[in-house]
Amino acid sequence: MNCDPDVTPGLRHTLGELIRDGVIASAVYRQSTASTNSDALADLQSGQIDEGLLPRLYLADRQTAGRGRHGNAWVSKEDALTFSLAVDFDLAQHCAAVLSPAVGVAVARAIEFACAPCRVALKWPNDICVLRSPEPAAAPALFKLGGILIETAASIDRRLVIGVGLNLNGKPDLNTPHATPPASIAEITTRHVGREALLSAHAESLAEMLDEIADDPAALIQQYRMRCALAGNELSLRQSRELITGHCTGIADDGSLELIVDGTRRHFRSGQVHRIRPV
Repeated sequence: MNCDPDVTPGLRHTLGELIRDGVIASAVYRQSTASTNSDALADLQSGQIDEGLLPRLYLADRQTAGRGRHGNAWVSKEDALTFSLAVDFDLAQHCAAVLSPAVGVAVARAIEFACAPCRVALKWPNDICVLRSPEPAAAPALFKLGGILIETAASIDRRLVIGVGLNLNGKPDLNTPHATPPASIAEITTRHVGREALLSAHAESLAEMLDEIADDPAALIQQYRMRCALAGNELSLRQSRELITGHCTGIADDGSLELIVDGTRRHFRSGQVHRIRPV
């Protein structure tokens, strides 16, 4: 285990337990880094990680230049949980198409286990959310707890990085138009959330998912559908310069977003959801 000297002792202990229990093979823990995903990708591209050291977990107390999909910045407070997992995964296998929703399910299960009775909603393609009423008499609305980012590089064979960022006891101040408003897990559970238990739950849940996905990807898709935040809503999807509006029926068996657009059922593997209007 490679750790900076001034990292949180409890998290260092948690990483040691995860290695001893065989959940992960190695870990890198930094007090501060630009991006745990960038650190993991750089190590993979340099060839420094032998197969026996995977999965390797990269953890940071603070991320200064985290990122989300499409180059969006990921704002991480010091009481957030930000980590990346470098894994051995063959992107040529059939189940690779559903990896992103499967990771969403793994993160949701980890939060629901560690922070019961919290119930997670998944917003395609990569947002970890919750439905809650901002005021006692108001209708439930979608709030973002965090997100995932899966990355690889052409020069890396059978290796990829799964990044997770979650708001635990605080949330960022965002003024982005059409963005899902942020929330913290502490807001939802009305109690302080410890990073140690949540990190352990995530490492174990991701390991279980990676075992499940090859055997029964359909079961993971069904679990995603049970938590899908977009199904049954009218929404607008931005693809490059095109704005597509339609009725969302959920996600297809291959993990793509399914919309009814002008009476035609269409599937989308990428894009940004800009507006959601309940029916």
